[in-house]
Amino acid sequence: MKRFTIAWWAFSFPISALAIASIQYHHQVQALPAKILMLLLLTISVFVVVSLVAATVLNSGLLLPDDDPLFNPSTQRNSTLDGSHRQEPLT
Repeated sequence: MKRFTIAWWAFSFPISALAIASIQYHHQVQALPAKILMLLLLTISVFVVVSLVAATVLNSGLLLPDDDPLFNPSTQRNSTLDGSHRQEPLT
């Protein structure tokens, strides 16, 4: 298996869309095969999403850099103190 990346979440969207479509199909048709299809796709969708949540939590250290300012405020540059945002006065 390859290393987990955030792009793996792309698998969840089409599977979940199919599951939602199968629910609507089952409500229209009301047949046993439609119900089986609906339950199968819902089960797969829930399994994929739960697996991705678990993989994201377990690999969160690999997904975010150590110097991420969102999760480590001490590394965030304070541009109001260093004056880097100021322009030179026109003479």
